[in-house]
Amino acid sequence: MSLVLTSFRFGIVGVLTAAIHYGLLYTGVELVGLGATVASSVGFLVAVIFNYLMHYSWTFGEPAPHGRTLWRYMVMVGCGFLINAVLMYGGMRWLDWHYLLVQTCAFIVVIVWNFSVSSLWVFRS
Repeated sequence: MSLVLTSFRFGIVGVLTAAIHYGLLYTGVELVGLGATVASSVGFLVAVIFNYLMHYSWTFGEPAPHGRTLWRYMVMVGCGFLINAVLMYGGMRWLDWHYLLVQTCAFIVVIVWNFSVSSLWVFRS
């Protein structure tokens, strides 16, 4: 599959994943009363399940078998989860930024991480 098509599909899945994550973040903070870091972490975990299934079945064509791919994906996501949590905590605690602004910055960093690692390692046969 071409890099252009893969990038396009990655972008579509990314937008949908972001909508799920932001939706759960907003709902958790504004409607449920969770702290922003907790709500962001819950949203991250739910969104990541959707993200894996879409990337495995649609974005990357014919990746390696689920066992190896899922293990690699979980390593990538674990690192992304930590990056997201640290940036959420630091941006709110040390920079005193609004949680949605911090999440946007964290998303950018995690997206670059995920695309790079997905393309180079996770979904490679």
